[in-house]
Amino acid sequence: MNSTDLKKTGNLLLDLLRLPFVNPRGFRQVLGVARAQAENVADPECDITSIQAVTIEDLIVEHGLPIPLTVHGFPQEAHSISLIEAIALAVLMKKAGAKRVFEFGTHRGVSTSQLVSNLPADGGVITLDLPRTDRRTQFAIDNPGDIEVSQMPVKADLIPSELRGRVRFLEQDSATFDAARFAGQMDFVFVDGAHTAEYVKNDSEKAWTMLRAEGIVAWHDCRPQTPDVVRYLRHCSYSPKRVVGGTIAFAVKTSQEQASTFA
Repeated sequence: MNSTDLKKTGNLLLDLLRLPFVNPRGFRQVLGVARAQAENVADPECDITSIQAVTIEDLIVEHGLPIPLTVHGFPQEAHSISLIEAIALAVLMKKAGAKRVFEFGTHRGVSTSQLVSNLPADGGVITLDLPRTDRRTQFAIDNPGDIEVSQMPVKADLIPSELRGRVRFLEQDSATFDAARFAGQMDFVFVDGAHTAEYVKNDSEKAWTMLRAEGIVAWHDCRPQTPDVVRYLRHCSYSPKRVVGGTIAFAVKTSQEQASTFA
């Protein structure tokens, strides 16, 4: 720790000592923020701050034009994207000029609805999840959220009826899914399946294979609570970035990377 860091630490400690007396409510707020930030960096392997951060506004500025977005708001649904993450996905899809989209992890269809809503009229989504009649997985899953989702008897039930005609459902374990038949065909791929190391690696590598040059792959749950996602993103070769305000990360596949995929 250098002298500047020591000075900042000393000033922070003085402020924390003073705050409970002058503004108890503010003290609780500061502690909450500090605890959340500490969780983000406590384990160096799961330090999300080591992944370059961009804001949604940054992405819109890079696009250079106003971006028309469609956002479906759902009541709070466990294991699904938040409203700000829905906006991030919509912006990324527009940046990719997406017409052909693939999704790992349908669940109840909150993210699927968002993906379909931001496609042109001739676009479509292929979404993959475990068969409703056979919820066994080839790779072990130990994340409580993954286990809960895998055992749910319903899939895609929240997708509005007017969107379903542009959604193709695949009921299969992603570990046995053959991505080669879609190689280089997808404009956008969303990875939101199981969060254990084997599945994150499997789904991400298959997503990259399916992606065309200049296409975008996005991941959900880039956060310390799902450490295998963060570890993969920190060490993969795709140069991912994370979107501030949620848990979405993304990477753009360059033409050179496309060529090396098929070399």
